Amino acid sequence: MTAYASPIEGRTLLTLASRQIWPQILAVLHIGPTNVLLLHSENRPESKDPAQRLKRFFDASGLVSKGRTRMQEIPYNHFKGILNVLRGLKVDPQKSFLHFTGGNKLMAMAAFEWASRQRIKSFYLEKEKLLIQFTFPEGEMEIREEPLDGHIADELEPLELLRCQIDASELERSGELLKLNETGRSLSLDEVARLHRCGEDLSSLLSIEDRHEADSRPKAGDRLEYNTAAVLLKLGVHCVRRSLRLKVKSAFGVSTSKPHEEIDLLFTYGGKLWLVDCKDEQPVEGLVDNLERELERRGIRTEEKELADRLSRIRDELHMGQVKTLKLDLLAVQDAGGLLGQTICVRRSAMPEEVAAYAKQKRIEVVLSSQLVPGLEALLKPKSLAKPEDLQDLQKTFRQR
Repeated sequence: MTAYASPIEGRTLLTLASRQIWPQILAVLHIGPTNVLLLHSENRPESKDPAQRLKRFFDASGLVSKGRTRMQEIPYNHFKGILNVLRGLKVDPQKSFLHFTGGNKLMAMAAFEWASRQRIKSFYLEKEKLLIQFTFPEGEMEIREEPLDGHIADELEPLELLRCQIDASELERSGELLKLNETGRSLSLDEVARLHRCGEDLSSLLSIEDRHEADSRPKAGDRLEYNTAAVLLKLGVHCVRRSLRLKVKSAFGVSTSKPHEEIDLLFTYGGKLWLVDCKDEQPVEGLVDNLERELERRGIRTEEKELADRLSRIRDELHMGQVKTLKLDLLAVQDAGGLLGQTICVRRSAMPEEVAAYAKQKRIEVVLSSQLVPGLEALLKPKSLAKPEDLQDLQKTFRQR
């Protein structure tokens, strides 16, 4: 295991690669380096494979000039071995930065030890995007904290970020690319909210590209997906991908084609990938209510004990079946959302109490379509003050959490 023999010239970021790609991407956007050196171990799923995906992303995205991102293997379990590799790197300490958020603890400690001896500026990114910086003027260590603006990543294509993040899956379908058209840009958020409350289809406010990458036939939930996308774009999201599908990654010599997961909406905002799952369905209990009304219309007395007991049993079994289905649905969403960052479920009707509690436990945000604008605004802009007319609607939303 040897280091690059040739000198690395210019502003250089050395960063420890790991499964979580966001710290690396935010670091590159923040520093704006000429070169990126991805330090990784031989562990493929935890370090080497993410490093390879990051290299492809930086080369393709233009965040770093093509060919300026390199990979350097270091040990993961040998402190002195890590130091020996890093000492062999020919970098300019005055023009270099170490980002040690990734890697395991031993790798991070050894890399920081090396950087401090070289007086290389180092930094660590906390989960809440707090940047902790370490500098070494005149041999003394100084520590400074500052928030990192996650919105520096808002214009990145969410599809490419998804490709960079996922490991066991790959894209079977890329989905439509949604942006606001001229009419959509001209309307205010309040006007868009009014149109949604009136049941309008907001797809007319959208510019839709890559239509061939979505379902060719209309389906019942399309309106809610388009309306949710329109509201997100009015709230400041740069673009939204709709109707993506994932499949299991093909192994060597074995091709897979059947999708295992569909993502309704995907977007980048505030330094996160957001996944939105939309369901525009009425509660199944309403089916029994409709049946009771139809029976009574035909003169059949539903209060008779035998029939009433059967209807009650049907209602209970439908409810239990719905709870099980919803929990499985949330589990699938949570698996993808946990990988991607932040997950939102937009629902037409309130979830059963036990399902809402399950979503809260899994940190899945739930927004009712009747409170679409204030609900999404509270998630994307949590520090903004709610309007008085929104507070009553928001109470209903938060009861679902």
